[in-house]
Amino acid sequence: MVFAPKGPSAGQDSSAGAEKGAAALLLAYLQEQLAELLRQQERVRAEEPEAVHKMRVSTRRLRSALASYRRLLEKEPARSLRGDLKWLAQVLGGARDAQVMRHRLQALVASQPPDLVLGPVAARIDEELLSDYSSAVQSVHQALDSERYGQMVKQLAGMVADPPWNQAETGSGRHTAEAMIRRDRGRLRARVKEAKAEKDPEKRAEILHEARKEAKRLRYAAEAWRPAGGSAADAMVEAAEGLQKTLGEHQDSVVTRSLLRWMGSTAGEGENGFTYGRLHAIEEHRGRAAEKNYRRLWNKFPPGP
Repeated sequence: MVFAPKGPSAGQDSSAGAEKGAAALLLAYLQEQLAELLRQQERVRAEEPEAVHKMRVSTRRLRSALASYRRLLEKEPARSLRGDLKWLAQVLGGARDAQVMRHRLQALVASQPPDLVLGPVAARIDEELLSDYSSAVQSVHQALDSERYGQMVKQLAGMVADPPWNQAETGSGRHTAEAMIRRDRGRLRARVKEAKAEKDPEKRAEILHEARKEAKRLRYAAEAWRPAGGSAADAMVEAAEGLQKTLGEHQDSVVTRSLLRWMGSTAGEGENGFTYGRLHAIEEHRGRAAEKNYRRLWNKFPPGP
């Protein structure tokens, strides 16, 4: 069943009509992302390149849409679905993060002068992260074969076929797509303000990680708004994606430094902590550069609808 809410009659521009438009936008986005999730599910089972990443993205898009547009839906099953989608994204993330970290460190080691790579640094990185990746992939397959995953897909399909709209809120005029974009942008702005006020580097890094999540949520909400929002939606998607990627680079640097510090401190016989320290310093520089770029991007961030 395809939901096609009736809009206001010709010549009218009512808030209720705009809200029904938001419902149609949400449903179209959920349909698109559920189809993508199911496509990538089979590719993940076949262990095709980038399949885990793409399935994780569709999972996050579904969860973000259900969060940003949650006022249009009854609390259940939307709330429990968001919990299940979070679980799935975390399982997929274990494999994806190990993969990304390995490639990042491989490239970093390869870029160093050979005389400054002391000991079997590249081999140890491979040993640690390939083991993590193998274990994470096994967890992904177990998740896809689980009853929880099967029930989640069934509930998503049911939601798309017969959306549980919140009748008490629908037609109130408060929940247009533009209003939801403004709310999500406000959440991001609050995190940016919090990060600016925080002087402790470690605490600021944690806040910036949360800001990245808010940027991602805003990006996906704006993607759903695109069919109606036109160039304003395009600008919001582009800006949020740029901020998300820059803050992602910052977070990758934070995580990489933590791993390098551990590897350096546990270097065994035939190893030398020097190279790990050198790589750590390079990652510190990358993190500072990403934070500087994030501030530049925020200063020109669009005000929203």
